[in-house]
Amino acid sequence: MVTQLPQSEPYIGQVLPPRDFTVTEALVEDYVAGLGVEARSRPPLMLANAVDTGGRLLFSQQRGHLWLRQEWEFHGPLEAGATYRVEGRVLDIYPRKERTILLTETLLRAPDSGRVVSVQRHHQSFLLSQPEEVRLRDPKEKEGARTFERPAGRDLGSIETTITLAMCGQFFHGSKNYHSDAERSRELGFRDVVVGGRMTMGYVGELLERALGDRWAESGRLLVKFTNVLWPDEPIRAQAVLAGPSAEAPDREGVFGWIEKTDGTIIVVAEGSVAR
Repeated sequence: MVTQLPQSEPYIGQVLPPRDFTVTEALVEDYVAGLGVEARSRPPLMLANAVDTGGRLLFSQQRGHLWLRQEWEFHGPLEAGATYRVEGRVLDIYPRKERTILLTETLLRAPDSGRVVSVQRHHQSFLLSQPEEVRLRDPKEKEGARTFERPAGRDLGSIETTITLAMCGQFFHGSKNYHSDAERSRELGFRDVVVGGRMTMGYVGELLERALGDRWAESGRLLVKFTNVLWPDEPIRAQAVLAGPSAEAPDREGVFGWIEKTDGTIIVVAEGSVAR
């Protein structure tokens, strides 16, 4: 049973007022420079996560707050300078082990037609018991660490990088939060800055966009699982493969992406599909 909370807290069925989102040059520059990747002719699709409803709807008790999963559906590219309509709501609140999960949905609609450009469903986890110190499980003891197998398929490339505190600061536009400022992170019970899930999944997005182009922008589906915390200055490698025709949907091909530290710790696993 989910802990009963005051009405001011998020609740199932809650709908946020629609708002606008403009793809500005500054937003794109901070995204690209923060990740340390090359700019392309179109804005990155995952830039849309800047308007994720999950970033606005949070429980007041945020100690230990972590991302659990992020679901994506892409129905068209983002256009530089365009202003989109954002709609958001709470789909569910459910328990998972010692945590409470808040599931939100965000729709991005095209400025003229109202056509849905992307859909995000965000599963965020909260420790509503207000622990003094957040205890994270040893990655080697997690089930995923023992069962993860690198998938076969056509290689879609890799990105090797080390996310620094300066990169975190630029990615989040100079704002101070637990993804960019050590003091804010310690206030939430973490020992250091927690590199944002928005940043790590961005590398998987980069690989898929580069390799699949318009196919990905118009028909991509992806479920991103955040399996372990990444701290600044830890080297990582992101990889992706095209896994072949889907047994469930013959008109689609499977995709798979993952990110690991140099010691083999998996921090992100992403699985999805794209139209053939």
